[in-house]
Amino acid sequence: MAKILAIAEHKNGKLTDGTLELCKAAKAIASALGAEPAAAVLGKDDSVAKEVAKYIPLVFSVTNAALEKYTSDGYVQGVKAVVESQDVKGVLISHSYDGVDYAAKVAMAINAGIVSNCNKARIDGGAVIFTRNTYNGKIQEEKKVNTDKFVATFEKGAYDMEPAGSPGTVTAVSASIGAIRTTVKGIIETMAGAVDISQAKIIVSGGRGCKDADKYKEFIVSLAKKLGGEYGASRPVVDSGWTDAARQVGQSGKTVNPDLYIAVGISGAIQHVAGMKGAKCIVAINKDPEAPIFNIATYGIVGDLFEVIPAMLASL
Repeated sequence: MAKILAIAEHKNGKLTDGTLELCKAAKAIASALGAEPAAAVLGKDDSVAKEVAKYIPLVFSVTNAALEKYTSDGYVQGVKAVVESQDVKGVLISHSYDGVDYAAKVAMAINAGIVSNCNKARIDGGAVIFTRNTYNGKIQEEKKVNTDKFVATFEKGAYDMEPAGSPGTVTAVSASIGAIRTTVKGIIETMAGAVDISQAKIIVSGGRGCKDADKYKEFIVSLAKKLGGEYGASRPVVDSGWTDAARQVGQSGKTVNPDLYIAVGISGAIQHVAGMKGAKCIVAINKDPEAPIFNIATYGIVGDLFEVIPAMLASL
């Protein structure tokens, strides 16, 4: 039976939320096509593969010392080995930094068409039709490939995360990993111990309306910590040095899809909105009633953030 293959993404032995979303996507697409959902896990051993098996019935494990750390060459060879050993119709990859790095190379390696940055998929006449954002999210377009196989990258939040269920089976796939043209010397965290804000359920982001670094920390960081979430920022805040670049949300920063996104003192420029419009609930706080951010907000508060935030903190 043909398979829809989700490629698991994991860091430090832990699955990303995007992987669980891909499991959900693989099941949905496979069901509509009459195919079988599966996942592939690449690594130095099969420990992560056993974890993935809780979310999808069939897991292919490619183990090799060369796959201990991510490289595009290693992942392309590993995915190709799974595709060649199985009847794979489609390959699903997270639209993350790593996913964007190797997805097109996988498509070339398996002679498949590719559609990137998808947010949904539907079946029409046996073909998979993908929807993706274009023009900074102002337009959505539908695409399909003209090849037998397809590769698709999905943005975070496109699907709900698949809940754990009865353990599936893990099958080893042999892969001879050849030349890898890059060497990972080490991974340096830009903020030691910080979580990836793209995985946060609650994000409080501040913009230029915060005025300066001290007020950003006093109001934005404090509210985020009080809510048990993470704090983010618009590009001007990062450019001003008020916080680290790892906290930037937007087209040139992180794409986030939290349950709650609070935009404070952020006007709503297209570049910023492109990175957070997928949030389930958006609360905008801005003293300008004409600020574009209110156009996408679930709830809007027109007011001075230096008055609104203290009131929120006092009530929590």
